[in-house]
Amino acid sequence: MSLIRAIDVSVEFSGKSILRNINCSLEHNSKIGLIGANGSGKSTLLKVLYGMQTPNSGKVQKAKYCNIAYLPQDYHPLSNRVLIEYIRSARPELLRLEREIERLSEELNKNPDEEIEAELNKVIEQYTYYGGYDFENEIKYVLTSLNLPPESWNRKCGEFSGGEQTRIALANVLLTNGDLIMMDEPTNHLDLEMITWLEKYLQNLKKPFIVVSHDRQFLDNTVKTIWCLRDGQLTITKGNYSTFRKADEIAQLSQARQYEQQKKYIEETENFIRQNIAGNRSNLAKSRLKQLERMEIVKKPSDQKSIKLSIEANKRSGNDIYILENVSYGIPPDKELARDINLTVNYKDRICILGPNGCGKTSLLKVLLQDSDIFSGTLKVGASLDIGYFDQQQNDLDPELTVLDTIWQIIPEATIGYVRSWLARFGFYDDDIDKKVKQLSGGEQSRLYLCRLIHTQPNLLLLDEPTNHLDLQMTESLMEALKNYNGTIIFVTHDRWFMKELTTKFWVFRKLKAENGFYTTIQEYIGNWEEAMNLAFEKPEATKTPPPPRKRKNRINPWHMRSILGEIEESSREYELLIEEMQEIQYELSQSTTYSSPEKVKLLQKQLKELEETMTQLKELIDEMEEKYLELYYQYYDK
Repeated sequence: MSLIRAIDVSVEFSGKSILRNINCSLEHNSKIGLIGANGSGKSTLLKVLYGMQTPNSGKVQKAKYCNIAYLPQDYHPLSNRVLIEYIRSARPELLRLEREIERLSEELNKNPDEEIEAELNKVIEQYTYYGGYDFENEIKYVLTSLNLPPESWNRKCGEFSGGEQTRIALANVLLTNGDLIMMDEPTNHLDLEMITWLEKYLQNLKKPFIVVSHDRQFLDNTVKTIWCLRDGQLTITKGNYSTFRKADEIAQLSQARQYEQQKKYIEETENFIRQNIAGNRSNLAKSRLKQLERMEIVKKPSDQKSIKLSIEANKRSGNDIYILENVSYGIPPDKELARDINLTVNYKDRICILGPNGCGKTSLLKVLLQDSDIFSGTLKVGASLDIGYFDQQQNDLDPELTVLDTIWQIIPEATIGYVRSWLARFGFYDDDIDKKVKQLSGGEQSRLYLCRLIHTQPNLLLLDEPTNHLDLQMTESLMEALKNYNGTIIFVTHDRWFMKELTTKFWVFRKLKAENGFYTTIQEYIGNWEEAMNLAFEKPEATKTPPPPRKRKNRINPWHMRSILGEIEESSREYELLIEEMQEIQYELSQSTTYSSPEKVKLLQKQLKELEETMTQLKELIDEMEEKYLELYYQYYDK
């Protein structure tokens, strides 16, 4: 049985159709990537499948026992929750068993009793079975991988930055013992190292998931099916994003060809009917008319309003853009981020800045903008520079201005026709231009910011996460424009495809050894992007503090232990299904109408007896496997 099934689901907002007759299902082995343009309804579909939103028509069916772990966009936990308490709440069954163990232990201390001891042992077995003793290690692994170290665990969630809170929420979802995980753009606020870690985590995950993402590399590395929302309808393609892309191009071309052929045939046939419906060939004309009425119409290929961007510099800059000599910079007054920086930027360079979150990439862009002073050294700025800066926070967009006025204020002499046509190049049509900035989605604000930036025709672009919130189509359009741009680009991104396609050289943040510890500098690297990433996220040997290995008594293969645990979980699920089946039979036997048919009663009693025997055998098998697992567990670790 499917975990979730949507049947003819449709959703409307203010009379506008968002989802139309959606049919899809999430299975026990699903690994799904949900894609589509901004505003296409991806988040809405997740909410409908989760049960947070009711469709206008159609229905959603869920398995009786289906626990869903759901991560919406930019979800922040309650600000007064302590981080570690919030994370532990991901497994409420373990918290309940811990409290029960504590209660029974106290009772046993006060009143030594065999029954209490037996009950305590039973609860401890349950706690072990549900992975209670391993859960703390899982917490440490996930939180540290998301750059949330143990020294921060007792802080309240509200004390963390927005990006950190999003990572805390992601950790909670990953640690939840759910049957299905739903994630809406989980790679937001993750650096490249964390995204790579999340990919591997999902690759090894033994449970189904559906993820919304605009990161094609992430989709290629994690999913096995692509759901694509377009014009309110859903297409399903087996394979990763690259597979979908190839199949979709072929399908769109084929549909376009069929549409044009059919359109031509219909026009010719209608013309024939008009000319002959009342003449000697009337019967043939009527026959053709019936053919048209019975014909299955090929839909016109989706008009995705393809955005063709063009970025041009108003004038050429000099050959020397920047020269940094022995530069040190940081956060005033005295927090140093990097020093001993010796770098140059030349005309038409495409430089990608690489480093972990918080290392100082955005601060470096501010130095190049001369919005922030350097601590020491020399920064030489080239002549004739017109700088265009893409701020990932987009703080200087006025939320009260309309889309139209946002552009009109930088070119007040332009006609409304010119402004409308310029906005249309960035996907703003009709009523879109009258929306206020504060009403726009994150993706729409990013497009508007680019729209304004590109119109200034800078000859140097400083881009801080330009693809954040952009859908796949818009990212491709931006890439094509940047490739053809006749200026210089320095950028920060966590989109590996974007990095691979555009970069000619890297600026890599690196920790180097000094006499009194370590310091950070920035070095130029020309070569493979994967090697550049390894350099950026390399941990200096002396700073590595791996946890001490747990002492082992015997050479037990941990894979064998995990295998047994997997068999226990599978058998337990099978046992639960048998319980449901037994309850259904017992319910039928409890109905007076059942006894009107002696044959049916006899059959039900026989089924019940066979079911009870099967359940007894399965329970004995589970008990044996649990004893075997516990024996290996206590042999593997010193207790």
